Amino acid sequence: AQKAARAAGATTLSDEEIVRLVREREQARATGDYKTADKLRDQLEKHGVHLDAKDNKWQAADGRSGPIGPVNISAAHAQKAARAGAPRLSDDEVQRILVQREQARARRDYKTADVLRDQLEKHGIYLDSKEKKWHAQDGSSGAIIVSNLGDEEVGKILAARQAARLR
Repeated sequence: AQKAARAAGATTLSDEEIVRLVREREQARATGDYKTADKLRDQLEKHGVHLDAKDNKWQAADGRSGPIGPVNISAAHAQKAARAGAPRLSDDEVQRILVQREQARARRDYKTADVLRDQLEKHGIYLDSKEKKWHAQDGSSGAIIVSNLGDEEVGKILAARQAARLR
């Protein structure tokens, strides 16, 4: 397929589109959705983009190439939930859950934070900690507010933590 694509000069996708399709394919593979992964691979091949699993990179017929990046497991779980018809949360509900999650993280209550992250994923929403953003499968996204705790609340948490250390 790659030789045919090169001969036809079939690459019509931008780098951003290729990276998005490669990322979606890797996420589908990570969640065991091989049917979707195969469709995405075929779509890339149709546009002259070959995936080299051995070297972990993609190569376009016009000579462009790039890495096949790591899978964001949160995104993979959200993608799977969205494909299964997960109900959409309003942006206000997403923000409410995110605030609760960030407050749990500030308290070092990672179990609760993980439960809240999982709740978002079940509604097709994933968190990108590098960008500090949330993304929904319908394309909407927003910032992850690190904390909306006031200075007094943060002071109480820090004082409680210090007191616990001294015990």
